Amino acid sequence: MTEYKTRIGKIARLPHDIREQLNTRLRDGEPAQTILDWLNAIPGVQAVLDSQFDGHPISEQNLSEWRHGGFRDRLTRQDALTLLRTPQDQDSLGHKELSGPISDKLARWAALQYAAAAQSLLASQPDPAAHWSRLRELCADISCLRRNDLSAERLVLERDWLALETSTAKKQTEKAFWAWTKRPEISKKLRPNLQGGIPMKTLRKLEKELHLM
Repeated sequence: MTEYKTRIGKIARLPHDIREQLNTRLRDGEPAQTILDWLNAIPGVQAVLDSQFDGHPISEQNLSEWRHGGFRDRLTRQDALTLLRTPQDQDSLGHKELSGPISDKLARWAALQYAAAAQSLLASQPDPAAHWSRLRELCADISCLRRNDLSAERLVLERDWLALETSTAKKQTEKAFWAWTKRPEISKKLRPNLQGGIPMKTLRKLEKELHLM
């Protein structure tokens, strides 16, 4: 769902270019009061506030809500786009292990995030009973992750096995073809008027056409 449908506050009603400038200032860590002074002084902002909010200026509360709403959504989208734009980046997300296809990269990234969150959750449980309960929950999640890993490994094995079968079938077909050409009745048909037999080039061409058939 797009931002303008999900955000209805003062900042969400501002023109797109102004919101982008605001997001840049927030990303750079500019103080809230400095941002508010700049924002409320823009004529385009004042026009929106006058027409839709009875001229009430954008407050620190409005800015805080945007920081944890629209601005956070923008950062999430930017992170996702960065992943999509660099699917083979060896330093993706700061770690060479997160390189490769986007689906593999996201899976490894999620696993690392999960491991970090799990460690933090367990460390914050001083009560042994609560610690044990939390550990059981984590084990269930890990089992699910492992099942997904095994499914992915099985797909790789099946793909390799199919490639091997294809290669073996091709070799067997080639072997059967040459055995077929050596049969007396076939040899006579292939070499009706040739003392030296059919040239190897012609046989290779015939083999290729049989493969295509």
